[in-house]
Amino acid sequence: MEWSVVILDPRAGLGEGELLTNKATSQTASIFDALAAQIMNSSDGPRPWSSASRSAGAEIRALARNDYGLPLRRSLGRSEVREIIAEARSTVWPHLNDEYVRLVSPAEFKRHWSDLGVQFQLAKLTGPQGSALLGFYVREMGRSRLPLICVNTAHHPAAIGAAFSHEMGHHLVGRLFDSHKEHAQLLSYTSYGEHLDDPEELAADILVSLGVFPEAIARKIFLEAGQQGRQSKSASAELPDSVSTTVLKYFEGRFGLSFGAQLSSTKKLQYLAGVVHFAKLRRALLTEYDI
Repeated sequence: MEWSVVILDPRAGLGEGELLTNKATSQTASIFDALAAQIMNSSDGPRPWSSASRSAGAEIRALARNDYGLPLRRSLGRSEVREIIAEARSTVWPHLNDEYVRLVSPAEFKRHWSDLGVQFQLAKLTGPQGSALLGFYVREMGRSRLPLICVNTAHHPAAIGAAFSHEMGHHLVGRLFDSHKEHAQLLSYTSYGEHLDDPEELAADILVSLGVFPEAIARKIFLEAGQQGRQSKSASAELPDSVSTTVLKYFEGRFGLSFGAQLSSTKKLQYLAGVVHFAKLRRALLTEYDI
């Protein structure tokens, strides 16, 4: 999957002495908090903020502060994560965690995975409710009773790629763990925090995270860049500013996701939540399991 980001300076527009702070704790806002606030302050939508924007802003703040190590250890052990990676390499991504997963068109996704026994459905869903959905997976669908992956093509190619990979992750994980979940498993932009308490969702997210940040790149970003910055007093749960900045620059240089003017404010917040989630999860895989 290939994302790219044209990044606004998260601290831009703040006058001297006006650096964003958390009033409750008097802590300086993180890079991600500041960027989310900047997006909302430059929103092209009506005010007060829509419920979608408020949800995305709250999600970003919660994800940025969450300690991903604990839910990772609680949901999936190191051997289980390695088993998931081995399954993904043997069937879908032979170079997973060695190379980043490249973005292709939705039609190419379908063609490339057509022999895996999965039905694909592409739908362009717009509007507040439609845009909130990135994709979903159903284990048995229609007369064929084959699994169905549906992806919302109204999104940026990076988000489409992440959705394809996440839903394919559900297919792989369901087979590996012999899951019998019957309901549709939805991927929406306000669901990342819930994934931390659901082993199957977290496993699917792990595959996306490894595709975005293969091991060599992950070590450089989360270990080397982290050593250059000072950890905040709030805990190691938050990414240091040096790492957050490096993550944003990585998305800018490697992928195609832009936080520039061509995207609506709602989608900027939506995609930023994904960036935070997959970055935090990737660092946890390194620090907890050395993967």
